[in-house]
Amino acid sequence: MDFASLRDSIPCMESMNYMNAGWAGPSPSQVVERMREAVERESAAGPAGPEGRAFASSVEEEARTQAAGLFNVDPADVLVTHGTSEGVAITLLGLDWQPGDVLLTTDLEHPGIDSPVAVLEERGVEVRRVAMPPDGSADACVEAFRSGLDPRVKVAALSHVMFTTGLRLPADEIVAAAHETGALVLLDGAQTAGHIAMDFTAMGVDFYASSGQKWLLGPTGSGAFYVRPDRRELLKPLLRLPGASYRPGLGPYALASQGVAERAGYAEAVRINRELGPERVEEHNCGLAEALRAELSGIDGVRFNGPADGPTACAITVISVEDWEPPAFVEALWERYRVVARHVGHPPGVRICTAGFNDESDVERAVAAITELAVR
Repeated sequence: MDFASLRDSIPCMESMNYMNAGWAGPSPSQVVERMREAVERESAAGPAGPEGRAFASSVEEEARTQAAGLFNVDPADVLVTHGTSEGVAITLLGLDWQPGDVLLTTDLEHPGIDSPVAVLEERGVEVRRVAMPPDGSADACVEAFRSGLDPRVKVAALSHVMFTTGLRLPADEIVAAAHETGALVLLDGAQTAGHIAMDFTAMGVDFYASSGQKWLLGPTGSGAFYVRPDRRELLKPLLRLPGASYRPGLGPYALASQGVAERAGYAEAVRINRELGPERVEEHNCGLAEALRAELSGIDGVRFNGPADGPTACAITVISVEDWEPPAFVEALWERYRVVARHVGHPPGVRICTAGFNDESDVERAVAAITELAVR
């Protein structure tokens, strides 16, 4: 598999310029076919019969093993989930919060973190929100994060990549800084898996939740949740008593059953990413973003809402266009040029993602469309 073959395997690329993998990535034909085959095989075997259950179990094991390989961890420390928010909820609501404990987060978070944090805040947990610079350098991000740390912080919960600005936090440094004060770290990786290469073991992160339907190009309702093995005892299953479930590993922490199609599609999507090579995928994605930002920087009335270069930049580019409201601009991109982007808030902007299935022609078409709209 190479990037050209990946692009050719995604039918929608024939009729549009899809640059919205940060919301949902279009699945390659191999993923769609794998899901279809899984459903047919399960049905033929009898889903609740011995053969059907054995097949479903083997698919779940495959998905866990593929995810573990992608993140360089043991499969026993991975739970296949319905997405990032599930892993975030398992962590934040499964910890034993005591009076005086502080939850540290930032002011740029997705509702996937903000919502469970608000629930805990309502229950009496003290929440501390640091102001993270939307386009900050690595040093500025670490400095902002450190400003909120003290020995009372139990957990720091924050996004690895901020979905509204594309700010890529220096995860290794963030984790190290938190551990210095005794705090645990939960990273929301909704915008990372399939986008940038990661090694959770080297990172030392305590909890990491990720999605399968975005940059990995897997099915909606898929993802993975990692727990560092020496942190598992800190979590209580939300819906089960410890030891009351027959499911192995992190199984007792799952919130709901997942179909064999989603697991099979996720396993295939991760397999494709690993075949391409996560480092090569990151280089491809970010290289296209660099080319995009270089062209956009020369357009009057266009400014960047997030990092334009450096280690905190990634394959998410967010812009503001003079005299345009972001929703109207996104609508115009689609209606006039068949370019799929997204409007985001806080700060308001137009988000453009360059993923593995995108190429230089997509960048050129997007730049041409933005140029025409910006100088209307």
